Amino acid sequence: MYRGFLLSLLVMLPFAAQADSVESMLQEMAIIEKNTALLGAALEDGQERASLCIHCHGEDGNSKRDYIPNLADQNASYLFTQFEHFADGTRKNYVMSKLAANLTKDERIAIALYFSRNEVKARPQPVASSEKGATVYNSVCFVCHGKEGKGSQQYPRIAGQPYDYLKATLMKFRNNDPERQNSPMMGVIRGMSEAQLSDVAAYVANMQ
Repeated sequence: MYRGFLLSLLVMLPFAAQADSVESMLQEMAIIEKNTALLGAALEDGQERASLCIHCHGEDGNSKRDYIPNLADQNASYLFTQFEHFADGTRKNYVMSKLAANLTKDERIAIALYFSRNEVKARPQPVASSEKGATVYNSVCFVCHGKEGKGSQQYPRIAGQPYDYLKATLMKFRNNDPERQNSPMMGVIRGMSEAQLSDVAAYVANMQ
């Protein structure tokens, strides 16, 4: 509790005149990441608050179920932004929506930073990587997610995510899930077959 208050106190002045927009909060996160003391305090808080997440996502962010994404080594800015989307209703999930809405801004920042610094642990995937999947990935997906699937501040790391999660997510985009309407993925995979999506999911799941 004290550490969370201290973090807020130390970073609040540059943003005193700003509303808590996602952009301003990401700027606060950037300040914390560049300050050793602030980052250390945030990671401590993040590890403590991550106890709310471990039932599904694992203690270190490596998920316990193949249909749930890994949070380990995910881009902190992306993680935080998704927290905000669950909190404001842009994205909907029974568990995540309630959790995100009940966490403070500092807690959401701390959790995102904590999981982003944990290592993704390779685990056997039920589907082998395929040349067809590599062809699809290297012709389309790399533009946003990078050659190694590690993404950026704006786009998620997808390398090493569970195959079942990747396939289900791609199918939601293909089937025009209304909760994903604002995602550029809707246009990117329009016209792709289910077989192509299975191939690329298998390829990405086996990326390290």
